[in-house]
Amino acid sequence: MFSIRNLTRLHKPTSFLPKSTRFYSPLPRSHGSKGSRSSYQRKNPNSQWGQPEQELGSSSSFQPEQLEFQTEPNTQRYSFDSYTGSVPNPQGLLRENDGITKILNEPTIVIERQIEMMNVFLGFEQANQYTIMDALGNKIGYMAERDLGFTKAIMRQIYRLHRPFHVDVFDIYGNQVLTIKRPFSFINSHIKAILPGFEDSQNLDAGIIGESVQSWHLWRRRYNLFKAESTNEFEQFGEIDSGFLAFDFPVRDSEGRVIGAVDRNWVGIGREMFTDTGVYIIRMDPQSFAGMGELYPEVAGPLTLDQRAVLLGNAISVDFDYFSRHSNRGGLFSFGDYE
Repeated sequence: MFSIRNLTRLHKPTSFLPKSTRFYSPLPRSHGSKGSRSSYQRKNPNSQWGQPEQELGSSSSFQPEQLEFQTEPNTQRYSFDSYTGSVPNPQGLLRENDGITKILNEPTIVIERQIEMMNVFLGFEQANQYTIMDALGNKIGYMAERDLGFTKAIMRQIYRLHRPFHVDVFDIYGNQVLTIKRPFSFINSHIKAILPGFEDSQNLDAGIIGESVQSWHLWRRRYNLFKAESTNEFEQFGEIDSGFLAFDFPVRDSEGRVIGAVDRNWVGIGREMFTDTGVYIIRMDPQSFAGMGELYPEVAGPLTLDQRAVLLGNAISVDFDYFSRHSNRGGLFSFGDYE
């Protein structure tokens, strides 16, 4: 058995990880097998996770009203042609009544990074903020990078692309429903999708839903996606292997079939050149690929809830790694690169 760090070192550049190291299986693994990632065993994997002890205000200074999020209950009807109201999640950590589930039940979600004016004009790196929408443009949540004071602001200017971060995911009522965490990254990004309330606890392993691990290549854009097993090991469920300067990041299973995708949406030359914003379409269900048969001829799925949470984290990783202004340049009035 190998840990996640062993898995990334054994990655083969043109295919899925070797069978002996990816723990890949088209069917869910049975409970009870011993894990190798740590000595901590997940207890009661089918139990309801508790709510986070920390208050919303302590996790981010970003508030819903800044993006004019609706305060009344969302009356938009959600349609699920494939599974009548809920996404299957066999032996997963997420449950139907978890807050993030309502967002992840959407077959397609759109996230938009908000304009950072100090970044645009001065090259000053601000904490990232995102709006989450459904395919019709209805706001269903938002995400905010934690901005915890002057020291963190200075560290963002120093580390920039490589900085560690916590991005908290909130529903439209301001409830924290997920955390996306990345440690300091010198070369490859390593993103964790974590249940709320576990990200800073000693029982972190118990709350990890899965991970997105960037795989280095000179010009290709690559990631390996893993879902946490019911014990302490990870199983690969997909890989991304996109070309030079790619805007589309399809996720393929071990058979080469597309099971999801993160697509960077072009929003016009003016916004692309002069604002630090970005729009991403996250496709998590076969119906998300309707009318795209020429680009994606063979589509499988749908993704489970846990897999969707990992793909949401991967979208944040793609944004940081390739499309944020700090990924390649400073502001309009900066005279050099901080990297």
